[in-house]
Amino acid sequence: MKKNILLIALFAASLTACTRYFIAKPVQLRPIAVSDTASAPSGALSQQIAAYLQPYRDSLETNMNTVLVKSPRRLSKGVPESELGNLMADILREMGQERLGKPVDVAITNNGGIRTDFPAGNITLGNVYEVMPFDNELVAITLTGETMQKVIEYLAQRKEPQSGVKLVIDKATNKPLEATIGGKPLDLKQTYTLITSDYMAVSSDMAAIVKNNQGFQILRYLMRDAIADYLRRKGQQNQELNPTKDGRTTVK
Repeated sequence: MKKNILLIALFAASLTACTRYFIAKPVQLRPIAVSDTASAPSGALSQQIAAYLQPYRDSLETNMNTVLVKSPRRLSKGVPESELGNLMADILREMGQERLGKPVDVAITNNGGIRTDFPAGNITLGNVYEVMPFDNELVAITLTGETMQKVIEYLAQRKEPQSGVKLVIDKATNKPLEATIGGKPLDLKQTYTLITSDYMAVSSDMAAIVKNNQGFQILRYLMRDAIADYLRRKGQQNQELNPTKDGRTTVK
């Protein structure tokens, strides 16, 4: 019995000898003010941070100030259609079609997502971020003719920027009087490909309509990048922006 007690005591002692105890020491914290104003702290640490960040800031400013294309006039949004709205929808249709790799019948964006105008003169990458600051992606949706009819009714009510539809709206009821897609009357038995943003497809009032679809594909292509790529291409081809109000959406 005494032998067993002795062994237990020795075992406990060995555990104690192998155990290390760590005691946390108090750490004194101090705030570091970060500012881009003239009143920013001028201490050594602040100067080190500023020096570290300066190359990134210079690179960002250079990138944002890169001229993509020129516009002979200021481009603004509006309803039932506008030069800027038409341009945005046409860009999404053209660039989305390239990304998808097959024809696209209709493209729709929303007026609320166009946050400001494109200026007259040089249009920079920074301007693109100002016009389209959101990280929305393009999606391609396959719709039956019946569902596309409901989308057209939605367009008549909301008068969102669109490409591919010739739409005449009744002024009194905001209902479609006439609608053609690609110059042809809407065919309820046909399927159509729609390009829009993930926001429009999932979170807008249109989402409840297009959830009844025959196919949904995320293109992994930001709207902002599609716009920048299109404008850059125009600039490289020495073309100016010249969108028009072509009567694609009219109210009678």
